[in-house]
Amino acid sequence: MSARAINPTTGLDFTPAVGDMPFTPLQREWLAKAHALGRDRFAARAAQWDQEASFPFANYEDLREQGFLGLCVPTEFGGAGADFPTYMMVAAEIGRFCGATALTWNMHICSTMWTGVLADGIAMSDEQRAEHAARRKIHFERVVKEGKVYAQPFSEGTAAAAGRAPFGTTARKVDGGWLINGRKIWA
Repeated sequence: MSARAINPTTGLDFTPAVGDMPFTPLQREWLAKAHALGRDRFAARAAQWDQEASFPFANYEDLREQGFLGLCVPTEFGGAGADFPTYMMVAAEIGRFCGATALTWNMHICSTMWTGVLADGIAMSDEQRAEHAARRKIHFERVVKEGKVYAQPFSEGTAAAAGRAPFGTTARKVDGGWLINGRKIWA
């Protein structure tokens, strides 16, 4: 395979899904990683996940190995510290090669942003902020150090999904953990 010329605008040797524009060094790094991973691994597997309606576990092993799970985890917690625009660009690039991976990765990454930068803009008392900081640290460590994957389990196929009724799923603390009852159409 011959080397492709570097585009002077993007600093990349391919045109990202989001088009040609100036990118930050962090954006270039993660776009290039997403492009290579998608081209070399995800594209060949994409049809399988769609045909089987199954979770792209093999793709998540690749995402985990290359640090994609911590893309939007702040650097002080061991993540890449990417912002929302960078996340969107990388998700679009992953989506070029495997929609199932891009969609599910989106749900995971949103959990890191909701706990991170988005929560930072919410009014909280000092006590609430301290409690949130302690929980955020646990969440980020699970993602970065243990490779944990998160989703948003609010996909009830009822009026709750549209915000017109309370969620039907319940969580109750029991000896040894939690008992969760409910039905989700996907998470």
